[in-house]
Amino acid sequence: MKGHVYKRGETWTFVVDVGRDPVTGKRKQKSKGGFRRKRDAEAALRKLLSEVDENRYIEPSSEPFSSFIEKWFYEHYKKRIKETTAISREYLLKKHLIDENPFANKPLSSITTEDIDSFYNLKLDEGYSTNYIRKMHQLLHQAFDQAVKWKKISYNPATQADPPSIKKEEMKIWSLNEIHKFLNECKNERNYITFLLAIYTGMRRGEILGLKWSDIDFDKKVIHVNRSLAYVPNKGYILTTLKTKNSKRQIPISDNVVKELLIHKAKQEEWKKRLGKAYEDNDLVICTEMGTMQDPRNILRVMRRLCKSSGVTVIRFHDIRHTHASILISSGVDIVKVSSRLGHANPKITLEIYAHLLPNIQDNVAEIFENELSKHQ
Repeated sequence: MKGHVYKRGETWTFVVDVGRDPVTGKRKQKSKGGFRRKRDAEAALRKLLSEVDENRYIEPSSEPFSSFIEKWFYEHYKKRIKETTAISREYLLKKHLIDENPFANKPLSSITTEDIDSFYNLKLDEGYSTNYIRKMHQLLHQAFDQAVKWKKISYNPATQADPPSIKKEEMKIWSLNEIHKFLNECKNERNYITFLLAIYTGMRRGEILGLKWSDIDFDKKVIHVNRSLAYVPNKGYILTTLKTKNSKRQIPISDNVVKELLIHKAKQEEWKKRLGKAYEDNDLVICTEMGTMQDPRNILRVMRRLCKSSGVTVIRFHDIRHTHASILISSGVDIVKVSSRLGHANPKITLEIYAHLLPNIQDNVAEIFENELSKHQ
């Protein structure tokens, strides 16, 4: 491998062969100037020669970032994720990483960690949530990682970037008294079983609305969570696979839940008889009186109305899930069991969300240790 340094005016420059063009076969050279001292140019030359010899040298890409990330997203990333996830990520990509991104038109190889940190600060100033900015960071990190694998850049500038820490909103949950008040208020509502399942199982809204009768084992008193209802533009609401393998799970249910499900099933049979062939039987537990999929937005409207009429705290549907978990943890249920019931990817996630609810056992740790030790004296 050939290379040398020479003086240009008051500064030093190095030039080195970096191989041959795979198309033309012509020799390719890399040069860099502006070094004040000869030894600095020689040191930079040795470093580059080492990279070339060890096959670590990557020709700086002049491809614009926007061009690269579009190609990566549509030809690579989108094919490896769920359709519903791809739709939400596509909006984020177009709006924030391309249209409203200061470094969108910069060459891929010239983007720095500072560029990325400035981008996050811009989004903070624009009022976007820390959680949403972390999603931008996740997408950027994955894209740059692939650029490294494709040998378009030598390192991932997002690795050392500093996205904002997620600011956790104060968790709103119902007291036991509020749960009873709410359920009593909606006892005669068609969606009573929807709220009952949410409170007693901690299932996600989409999981409840995607539940089929064939997923319920009444003899073993177990619900098998196999799918979720999700909205897809131009398609409407569809039943999709679950996000993670842990989301597909079995949830034991109580005798009371079994009883209420059977009552609800009997009501559905009445709908079927009344409508005859007009009834669309999709085997769904939660559906309209026509048998079609239940629009989640209607559930939320009903919930808001019932919260106000029952006088309980107005919370989100997802906060019912928090309420379920909080009751279990406060009652001393092992965090691993709670995590499994909720369908979290791992118990660490459950701990991060509900750590503040764990009973404080630090006060008697010293006594527990001493008592155990004394048993073997």
